[in-house]
Amino acid sequence: MIESTYSHELSKCVRCGICKTLCPTYLTTRNEAIGARGRVAMLGALLAKRLHPTKRLADMIYSCMLCGACKNVCPAGIDIPELMYQGRIELRNSYRKTRLLRKSLKYTISRLDNLAPFLRACQKMFYQPLHKAGILRYIPEISARPFKESTQVYKNTKKIGRVAIFAGCSVNYFYPNIGRALSNILLSKGYEVVIFSGELCCGAPLRSMGLEKEASGLAQKNIEHFNKVRAEAILSLCPTCTMVIKEQYPLLTGNTIRNIMDVNEFFTEKKMLDGLEVAPRTVTYHDPCHLSYGLGVRDKPRQILRSIKGIELSEMKHADECCGFAGFFSLHFKDISNTIGKKKIENISATSAETVVTSCPGCIMQLETLRRESNNKFRVRHIVEVIDEAMNE
Repeated sequence: MIESTYSHELSKCVRCGICKTLCPTYLTTRNEAIGARGRVAMLGALLAKRLHPTKRLADMIYSCMLCGACKNVCPAGIDIPELMYQGRIELRNSYRKTRLLRKSLKYTISRLDNLAPFLRACQKMFYQPLHKAGILRYIPEISARPFKESTQVYKNTKKIGRVAIFAGCSVNYFYPNIGRALSNILLSKGYEVVIFSGELCCGAPLRSMGLEKEASGLAQKNIEHFNKVRAEAILSLCPTCTMVIKEQYPLLTGNTIRNIMDVNEFFTEKKMLDGLEVAPRTVTYHDPCHLSYGLGVRDKPRQILRSIKGIELSEMKHADECCGFAGFFSLHFKDISNTIGKKKIENISATSAETVVTSCPGCIMQLETLRRESNNKFRVRHIVEVIDEAMNE
């Protein structure tokens, strides 16, 4: 974002405060400084040099969860999350919590395939003692077999179409079973499936740390890789990846991955899940922020769940409120993250559902962490896992 546009966007704020009604950090802390309106005001003061870059100011700007709830309700039409990204570029050297993390990300993020075995060994060696001591929260085990080990094209004799999968880092390294579930669904419905090893991180973690140039580099490589694939759709299992590719890649590079789609959109558009049935069970659905606020997809996952005979969908209170994960936010602002998350767990528990379904691997990680800490017994599932189970039950 050029400085004149940045200045203009900041000046559009009339301090009405509507953004605060949905801002999870403000609603949790009631602190104006870590609410959407307060952050916009501080960035305006920083640009006008009424404030100076400080550790405290950086903490306030980096405490934004980038959930996007504020963007849709702003009457002035300000893209508040985008202002937060720009503010983080200005303040990244003042945000001391992430100095080592930024350096690590710059080196590792494009080399994860090579580093995964080493990281898995470190996790096995050091994680359990630190987790038992309460120093580290629950982290799923890095898979010995990533989802996209090599470029593969799974042929299909029916061949009603061809799709490629943009797995995302969480699915690839922590939840490859989710990727395999999607492959099973597509193959069973007659699609050829392309799993493309050239995929890199979408860049969201880098942008959240103020590393705009590095995020742009990853975006350009992903665009080059995936736009070579002949497929009617590129299906994403992570709403953050989908939102970043759809909305932020054009800002970063002037281009994007053609035909990128969330799996829920693809399934409902193709009407490919009719006739599924499972043993009677009650489920509830949690809306990922970047799917509901970022992409506007709310009804489609519910349509899918209601279409499966045997599933009773019990809506939780405030299903569209954040679970508290927000990537590195849950590490740097643990108390706020836990408070937000505990409220979500209470709302899930109140439904008496056996399973909470969502469409985001990050939300799965957070909900599973909180489930374990609260000794709840419900299962946490990605929606493609529920569909795959229904096809094979």
